[in-house]
Amino acid sequence: MKKTLLKYIVAASVILTVASCEKAVEKTPTHSLTLENAFKSLDDFENSLSAAYNSLRAVGYYGRNQSVIPDMNTDNLVQTGESLVNFLEVTDWLYTPQNGTVAETWLAGFAVINNANVIINNIDKFATTTNQTRVNRIKGQMIALRAMAHFDLLKYFADNLDRSSTSPGIPYITASVLEASPPSSKPSRLTVAQVYDAIYADIATAKTMLSNVDVPINSATTRYKIDLTALNAIQARIALYAKDWPTAISASTVVINALPLASRAVYPSIWRDQSQAEVAFAVFFSTGEFLSRLAGDVYSPTTGTNRSQFEGNPALFSQIDEANDIRFSTSVTRGFSTTSVVRANTRLVVTKYLGKGTALDGVVDWKAFRTGEMYLIRAEARANSSQDLLALNDLNALRAARINGFVAGTETGAALLAAIQLERRKELFMEGHRWFDLKRTTRLIDRGAISSPTTQSLLAAGRREWVWPIPQGERDANPNMAQNAGY
Repeated sequence: MKKTLLKYIVAASVILTVASCEKAVEKTPTHSLTLENAFKSLDDFENSLSAAYNSLRAVGYYGRNQSVIPDMNTDNLVQTGESLVNFLEVTDWLYTPQNGTVAETWLAGFAVINNANVIINNIDKFATTTNQTRVNRIKGQMIALRAMAHFDLLKYFADNLDRSSTSPGIPYITASVLEASPPSSKPSRLTVAQVYDAIYADIATAKTMLSNVDVPINSATTRYKIDLTALNAIQARIALYAKDWPTAISASTVVINALPLASRAVYPSIWRDQSQAEVAFAVFFSTGEFLSRLAGDVYSPTTGTNRSQFEGNPALFSQIDEANDIRFSTSVTRGFSTTSVVRANTRLVVTKYLGKGTALDGVVDWKAFRTGEMYLIRAEARANSSQDLLALNDLNALRAARINGFVAGTETGAALLAAIQLERRKELFMEGHRWFDLKRTTRLIDRGAISSPTTQSLLAAGRREWVWPIPQGERDANPNMAQNAGY
């Protein structure tokens, strides 16, 4: 009998690769979980917990498609003549239901969801009155992870991301392949509003559980798991997309109060993994490993390669004060090269992810959520709630933290909203936001004059290309999975 593409991938992902409890997210996995030996104690769930986080490192998730693709396919980056054009179908918005990157994204998201569900649906069998807080800690993280992964899929595969949208969303999967004949084997799509309902419910449940745990989830120097601070960061981002302004304000405030903005002196060290300042949740990548394609698909600094396939858009960086804004030199370096190759100073080589410490392999932790974004979320939510002065205070606080000698701005109304969006572009460059920021605010992409290999310059708001197609393999196997309009 045919199985859905989703089921094939989650069947593979259930072989949860794990390592020791404390360092599992930092090491190469050493054990495989099978259907036969799944869980015999809570210790097994601790191992599987770390393995579920490891699945975020897939190329289809934070290894590339949920991290750098949203900048590659907009106006933040310029594709150069050094490009291997591996992603031209995506960057030029020519994707089809057969596109491999689209399928990778779909499969990676549901693999994370499956790995979370394996734990969520089995851990209560081991709960007792004495270990309930431990169960809460493990299960709460996985419920939060499930909510986050569904949201990340929704961003790509739904057209209208408003909270009350009746547009087709995605399935909300709550069963894993460990359950016999799960009802999710041939799921149909819920509306966007229904998906949000499920996400909001999961977040509420996770908050309750993570408020009553046995031990701290993170330390001051490792933030690789979802604790209450990270959960509020996740909720703030989701609420921003949903245009749920009160929730966006309250959740982002929790993060802002817990994690102050980094100083200009400390800010560059965040991107070298020498500081955890501002980081609410990060995904670990080891020096030298190839799971992260931040280097390989944008700039590969390794000796003998030194290929700059995408570079910072001069139209963006002309709006960033090169002398005084720390984000310029942290994001790009003029003419950078790790070899004897000389590059012109007009080339804005992306060096934001150059490596850990002094490494030059292009592999660093993925900072999924941090305080700088929270200030911008709260500013945008306040500006849309007739709280212009408070919104301006947030915007000015962020700009003052990044720009030497910054003079407080005075924007109001439409100018304030425009300033917030510009600041998002500067602050969140190469952090996986640009495509979705333009999509959720129904703006266009205008790359201006283009050169080979890029072939497309303008993507108007409302075009079908803002919504990715459901992968054809899933559709072939699952007649309940309706395709997006125009595909």
